[in-house]
This record gives sequence, C-alpha cells and structure tokens, in this order.
Amino acid sequence: MDERAVALVGRDHERARVDAFLASPHPAALVIEGEPGIGKTTLWRYGVEQAERRGWRVLAFRPGEAERTLTFAGLAGLFPDALLDEVLPHIPEPRRRALDAALLRGHGVARSVQPTTVGLATLSVLSELTKAGPVVVAVDDV
Repeated sequence: MDERAVALVGRDHERARVDAFLASPHPAALVIEGEPGIGKTTLWRYGVEQAERRGWRVLAFRPGEAERTLTFAGLAGLFPDALLDEVLPHIPEPRRRALDAALLRGHGVARSVQPTTVGLATLSVLSELTKAGPVVVAVDDV
C-alpha cells in the first residue's frame, strides 16, 4: 500500500475483527460498514497493511468519484497491467480476450464484452493468483 502506516488509537474490537478475518483458514468476506466519517477507510487501510505484512498478495482499489460510474473501472484498479501480464497466459483464451477487451488492453479490443465472460475471467485471475498464496481483494467505499 502506498500510504503511510496506519495508526489506530482505540478501535480494539474492530482491529480484532480484522485480525480474526485475516487469520481465517478459509475464503471469507469482511464488510466494514457504518456512518460517514467514523473511520471505515482507516480500518480498511489497517486491514490492507496487515495483509501485506503477512506477505499476502493484496489487490486494493479506492475509487475516485468519477470512477464509480465507469464500467469495469474497479477491475482496472484491482488488476494492473503487470499483474495481468503475469496471469492472463494461464487462463482460457475466451476469458483472456474478454478481460483484455473490458480493460481496453491490446490491439483491436472489442467494443462490447459479455459481463458474464468478464466475471468468469475475473474468477480465473483470482484463482490463478491463489495458487501462489493468499490473496486479499480490498475495495474501499463500494
């Protein structure tokens, strides 16, 4: 994570929940919710930092206001080109083409893509990444 280390004062219960989530031996989801301004992003950053400290691969995305309405902007934020160059050769061709098209990568990208195929490609990318170890997908302000 690019940002400085997260220093949380208090929030012991919330930190313990994040730590327990990261200690879970099976796939899981954690949702941090609450009223605006109560520190959800700070807690999110704490979780990202803790996952990185464990040596896990972290795919993190914090969308800006303009990105929230763009189709596939979240995938573009989660999957940088270097990651895709590493993983895409290992997934089936139709899924690879769909993801390349959705993210406007490469030559002759299609004008439209099937969301189902892009979804399957996303699952394939995540599955491929988990072969090397734990992966955390962290999206702030969904």
